[in-house]
Amino acid sequence: EVSHTALIGWTQSDGTIKFDCAGSYLGKNIIMTGARCLERNGARTDIVRLGEAMGAPRDFHVQNMTVHYRYQAEYYYHNMAIIFLVEDPQFVSSRFKPACIYSRPPPIPEGRVHLIGRDATGTYHRTELDLVDSVKCHEYYSPTKKLKYGALLVCCMCARNPDVQKCASELGSQMQIILERNGKRVPFLVGQKTINRSCGSKVPGIYTRLSSDGHLPWISTIARMDFRDHNGEYTHLKSLVYILILLFFFQLAWINTDQHRSFKRYNKQQ
Repeated sequence: EVSHTALIGWTQSDGTIKFDCAGSYLGKNIIMTGARCLERNGARTDIVRLGEAMGAPRDFHVQNMTVHYRYQAEYYYHNMAIIFLVEDPQFVSSRFKPACIYSRPPPIPEGRVHLIGRDATGTYHRTELDLVDSVKCHEYYSPTKKLKYGALLVCCMCARNPDVQKCASELGSQMQIILERNGKRVPFLVGQKTINRSCGSKVPGIYTRLSSDGHLPWISTIARMDFRDHNGEYTHLKSLVYILILLFFFQLAWINTDQHRSFKRYNKQQ
């Protein structure tokens, strides 16, 4: 459940590496994180660490990165980025397993999710959160300079657990659900941390919703991967193909029926 968790780092002027953001390994050489994680104090991220949560860390160098095309630094919305590593982690070690993305629209099964990540002390936590309806969440987040439209947009989702004092605090931490697939427990990402705490307070944290129409197609395009089938659902493309096939056979049947009628009329005239 944590083999996909990543840490996003920057090499400091003294040569040390500071990890101050989280991310998710999606497969191949692809890491997903927040757009605000790509730069700290003028230094661009250059290292991604996998395996820290499993006690066997391995660092990978960054080859390239890109932010969501609608992201604007003055707002919190569409806070997403894709990092391309120099190496494919799965070629290095089989212990690195990519996460799937839960592509179905809301509601999330059972209405509860798990937040995976480190707190301010660097300790990993797996915290169960309750999802908060966007209308209710909007009551806590009136429109501000960085939240121009509050928390009502479909690009966002909110969650909280006021009974737990410590949970993941790093930007980009994974919000996920665990589903059974072929007898195995498989993590499906539903969001990533954008702003504020999600525990120890009644005020919910805001997360970037991965399944929204403006996010999932972008992830798939940039990563050149199709995440829409990972939950067992038909893709829109497949549905369209099936509809076209049905229409083809319906038209074929109609043509055959029409030809049969024309043939009968011809015989009567003879």
